[in-house]
Amino acid sequence: MQLPPAVQQELARRRLSTTGRARAQGGAGERPSRAKGAGLEFADHRPYAPGDDIRALDAQVTARLGTPVVREYVVHQQLPILVVLDASASMTTGMPGKFALAQQLAAALAYAGLSGGDSVQAVTFGTDIHTSGRMQGVNRSAELLGFLGRARPGGNITLHDALRHAAASAPRGALVVLVSDFLADTDLQGIAHAHSRAQEVLAVQVLAPDELDPAPLGRGLTRLEEPEGHASVSVVLDDASLGAYRRALEDWNAALRGQLARHGGRLVQVRSDQAVQHLILRDFLARGIIR
Repeated sequence: MQLPPAVQQELARRRLSTTGRARAQGGAGERPSRAKGAGLEFADHRPYAPGDDIRALDAQVTARLGTPVVREYVVHQQLPILVVLDASASMTTGMPGKFALAQQLAAALAYAGLSGGDSVQAVTFGTDIHTSGRMQGVNRSAELLGFLGRARPGGNITLHDALRHAAASAPRGALVVLVSDFLADTDLQGIAHAHSRAQEVLAVQVLAPDELDPAPLGRGLTRLEEPEGHASVSVVLDDASLGAYRRALEDWNAALRGQLARHGGRLVQVRSDQAVQHLILRDFLARGIIR
């Protein structure tokens, strides 16, 4: 799959932001890490230890203190990023369907990771769980976007099941980007699993306009079908049932937002009738998701 040229051009000079829970930790990258060593940005002094490179000795400080002291520098490394795309059957519901936009957003955020000098791995789940290799460098973007583009919606594997598989393979302190509708009962457990591994979660929730407000569907007896469990229920759409639905959705999203915020995570909500160009070039940049 390909991104719109304007999106790709803008993302080529950007990278994904974090709230501080995720950290750079390996490889040669562009983000300051906790590691100290050779570099250009001074970090601190420390006492000399056997085996240290004598070229790191700070002559002036050593002379002043009377004991050998070495200079340490900030090491710039890569942020490990895991992009998880929900390709379960629920992503086909609503008008317009949610999956196409979710797939484009996952691809754009994965591309931002590569262009920002980070290492990126992608996971899709629906009828099965598929995992890409971990990739580095924007020259691998066609391979990574191709992996995401091959996903097709269907099946009933949950986000919780996918994260138990995928989050365990991502390092502690990774940035986990989840693109889903987050409407399954077990989604909060899945996010908690990533939190238990000290991973920072960026959740992008894609909902259709008629899921946010079903009033345009009309009034009267309606049959609702659950696409992943094949269950169905008949309800009467009226002011009372529509009001109860809106309150339940607000309560659910408040619980989702609270679960994320307690562990330094973020929630971004988008509508399936929005264009990926508008979301990336305006909303995500304005909110600091991409910098």
